[in-house]
Amino acid sequence: MVKRKVLVVDVETGGLDPAINAILSVGALVFHQGAIEDRFYSIVNEGDPQQGGGKVDPEALKVNGFTHTRIQGEGRSPVEVVNAIEAMLAKNDMRGRITIVAHNAAFDMGFMKRLWARAGKDFNKRFSYRALCTQTGALLLEQAGRLQLPGGSASLDSLTKLWGINLDRGDGLHNALDDAEACALVLKRQLEMLR
Repeated sequence: MVKRKVLVVDVETGGLDPAINAILSVGALVFHQGAIEDRFYSIVNEGDPQQGGGKVDPEALKVNGFTHTRIQGEGRSPVEVVNAIEAMLAKNDMRGRITIVAHNAAFDMGFMKRLWARAGKDFNKRFSYRALCTQTGALLLEQAGRLQLPGGSASLDSLTKLWGINLDRGDGLHNALDDAEACALVLKRQLEMLR
C-alpha cells in the first residue's frame, strides 16, 4: 500500500480554464495505507469577477448544480479554504511537499494552484509538482494488459462501475467530496492490481 500519506482532491469549477474560471468547491482527503484518514469539503466564493474573482460559465453550473446564490451564501473565501486544508494537513502530520492524487490530475492541479494563488500563498512550496493521476493509471494498466476498460473509457464513472464503487449521481450532479472519495477507492484498487 501507499507508504506515505497523499492528498486526494477533486474540484468543481466555473469552467475549464483555471486562468479565468472560478473554483467553486473542493473535496480533499488524506489517504494512507489504503484508507481515508481525514476529509475536507467546502464551497468556495472567489468574489466578484470584476474584482479578480473567476468567471462562472452557466453550463458549468448545470454539471455541478451550484447557483450564484448558493456560492455567495455558503462559499468560504480562498484564504479560509486554504487555511482549513493546511490545518488538516498539519493535523495529519503531512510535512514537506505533498503529493496530490486526482482523476484527470492536470485539471484539478490547475485549479488547486488557482485556489492557493487567490489565497496569496505559494502552491509550489506546499505540494509536489508531480501528481498521481488515477485516469492515467487506468490507461497504463490497460496498456499493460492488466485492465479492460469498459467501453474503452477511463472516466471516474466507468472505473467506479467496473469496481463496484458507489458513486451515486442519481441527480446527475457532481460533488467534489464524493468524487474525491471515489478517486481514493479507485487508487486503492489500482495499487492492489500493481502488487
